[in-house]
This record gives sequence, structure tokens and C-alpha cells, in this order.
Amino acid sequence: MLNVCLWKYAFELASKDLDLLRRKKQALDDLLSSNRISQQTYECLDKEISDALSDVKRYLENLSCKMRNRAESLEKQVGILEIFLANIEILHAAGEIDDETYERQSKAVSLGLESTVNEINEIKRALESVAPKPVEEVKCEGKIEAPSDVSPMEESVPAEEKMSEGIPQLIQ
Repeated sequence: MLNVCLWKYAFELASKDLDLLRRKKQALDDLLSSNRISQQTYECLDKEISDALSDVKRYLENLSCKMRNRAESLEKQVGILEIFLANIEILHAAGEIDDETYERQSKAVSLGLESTVNEINEIKRALESVAPKPVEEVKCEGKIEAPSDVSPMEESVPAEEKMSEGIPQLIQ
């Protein structure tokens, strides 16, 4: 459950930052088109926003790659859990385990299976909400660096070190 919360939290924050930066870019464009700011001011602010947008997009792409890897790992776990459940069924049908043991073990494995499938579905839904580069184009690396100078929201998020060190380790 901790894994789910961390990748989901990081993904939601990055998605919100991306949306905020896109709105800032649109507002900046509107200010220029209505002659409320000079071209020089526009270019200065546009560079800052564009750099931040690039950082957040790159971070989201890397995080998405890690999430895909996590989903693949969970898919393998589903297969293993299904085999465990089938073995429990076989042992019970063959009379090698009693009803109480069967109930306890099958319930435990079924809960694990359900939780794993739910996390896979959450990852897939989250990935569908953004359109990053195809996974072949995104090189998954060991660490994901949190974007720098993302937005004014960064004061409310954990320190970059926590995000860049904690998330990749948990969703590999």
C-alpha cells in the first residue's frame, strides 16, 4: 500500500504542476497578444516557463516509465499468486489440507491477488491520463530527479531528496 501512495502522490503532483505551467504559459501568451507586456518581458518569462515545462515533462516521462515497470512486475506477481491459489485448491481437493487451513490460505492469497490487480489498474488509469513518449523512447534510469523550479506549489511538497530517492526505489 505504501508503494501505491508514493508513486500516486508523485504522479499527481507532477501532473498538477504540468497543468499549472500550461495555464501560466497560456496566460503569458494572452498577455503578449493583448499588449499588456513587452516582447522582452514575454521572452524572459517564456524561457522560465518553457524550461520548467520541459523539466516536469521529463520527470513525468521517467516516472511513467517506472510505473510501467512496476505494473509489469505486478503482472508477474499476479501469475505467481494465481499459481499459489490453484495449488491451495488442489491441496484442498486432494484432502491434504483441512477446510480451516484452506479458507485461511485461500483468503490471504485472494486478498493479495485483489490488491495487486487493483494497483495495476490504478497505474494503467494514471498512465492513460497523460500522453508521454512511448516507453521505447524513454530510457528508464536508476533515479528519477524531481524537477527544479517547478512551480510555487513546491513549497508544499516534500524535499527533492525524498522524492528522488524514495519513489524510484519503491516502484522499480
